[in-house]
Amino acid sequence: PNLETLSHFLGLTSLTNDQNMEMSVTSKVEIRKHILEQRKQVSPEQRAIWDKAILEQLKAFGFPGKEPVVCCYVSVRGETGTDEIIRWLHSLGVRVALPRVCGKTMGFYYCDSLKALQPGAFGIPEPGPDCIPVREESAPVIVPGVAFSESFHRIGYGAGYYDRFFAEEPLHPRIAICYDFQLFRDFPADPYDKPMHAILTPTDVFSQKWMNTCGIKL
Repeated sequence: PNLETLSHFLGLTSLTNDQNMEMSVTSKVEIRKHILEQRKQVSPEQRAIWDKAILEQLKAFGFPGKEPVVCCYVSVRGETGTDEIIRWLHSLGVRVALPRVCGKTMGFYYCDSLKALQPGAFGIPEPGPDCIPVREESAPVIVPGVAFSESFHRIGYGAGYYDRFFAEEPLHPRIAICYDFQLFRDFPADPYDKPMHAILTPTDVFSQKWMNTCGIKL
């Protein structure tokens, strides 16, 4: 993949949410409960401001560079918003792929319009049956999550779909987007948890050197 767009992410920036930083030894279950409750308190107006700031971070980041395909997610229930990101990528001529769940597996399917979505697993809109599966095994993936840590670990909803997907397709650059209050100094991680390569918030960007298995060098 063309990864020049990410090359200036060479280290960590200090995290800003002191309260969450202190929860370094809290269990995943407690963190998930804590953040989901915090997420409910965010007003639509504040959410819109933060979502716009994250979009501007992506633009400043040089994303998506020359990548012809980007995998993203459909934001629901207070997640970091992706509607404007998807529309922006479409406006650039980038093909966007969105996730569809089948049993215990998840795949990405080209979706040229949000109107092509239909109700899917867990009430989350998914690409319809006419959408074609993605073949690019190194397309960057914009990843959702409940919480993230300074060590680039992720807490999702507990079903493991993204971890299993990245275990099967490890070459995808993994770019998380979240609000600042979703960041922690550290939290427990399991051997099967797949770390992120970069995390973008409304106020910060964090990155680590890409794993050798991805064939990426900064």
